[in-house]
Amino acid sequence: MAQERSQPNARRVRGQTTTSHPTGTLYVVSTPIGHPDDITLRALATLRHVTVVASEDPRVTQALLAHHGITATVTSYGPCNLREKIRLLLHRVMQGEDIALVSDNGTPVIYDPGSLFVAAAHQAGIPVKTIPGPSTMTAAAAISGFSGDAIIFEGHLPSTSHRLAQYLSQLCKERRTLVCFAAPNTLTKLLKTLAQLLPIRQMAIAIDLTTYRETLYRGRPGELLDRIGPVPKDSAVTVVIEGYAVGSHSKPMSRKIPRVTRLRGGE
Repeated sequence: MAQERSQPNARRVRGQTTTSHPTGTLYVVSTPIGHPDDITLRALATLRHVTVVASEDPRVTQALLAHHGITATVTSYGPCNLREKIRLLLHRVMQGEDIALVSDNGTPVIYDPGSLFVAAAHQAGIPVKTIPGPSTMTAAAAISGFSGDAIIFEGHLPSTSHRLAQYLSQLCKERRTLVCFAAPNTLTKLLKTLAQLLPIRQMAIAIDLTTYRETLYRGRPGELLDRIGPVPKDSAVTVVIEGYAVGSHSKPMSRKIPRVTRLRGGE
């Protein structure tokens, strides 16, 4: 009868009784790309529930949690000593703690070192669950006005002019929409290169989406080069380039639709 009343996870090892801990869960939680209220109810509930929030930049995450009145233990999982940090976090999950993985903004793993943590969790047999939400990549594609049926995502494009020109030259017949991130100080170089290689290709440039500085430019590279002034160094810039379609770029856009539009939002 005594054995029947024992805990289900108890086991006897060398004359001693130990209790095995159920493995915790790694939650991959999407956070807002700008406006702090662009977060799901499930994400908020998860961040309140987990033992630890593993963050790319704890300062950014702490500000988000404070905005929503959440008190949680936040730790960094990068960029320094990343693999060592992952081992420590995996150990905690193996001890039964639930951990949420977040990035500075948007969806973890999308141009983000979180993929190493997720891969390590899978290898260790740890359950991994997604709490989906915003992504700058999909947000920019959605408002670009270009097809979202097939998309190439490139993270950041090559930094040198030569490599950038080599890459962009391959897009002359690319039918899929290209989405990429651009550093504010490289935007002019990108537009100049596009103006030379793809002068009549339509594109959209989304800056600081969902914030009070939100701006969307649409048009051809040369037009945008003339219209876009200096971009703040801390801006998040997402570039969307329309895919090639036979005959679609030989005709000018309707006069009723401006070739370059500028929108502000974030309210």
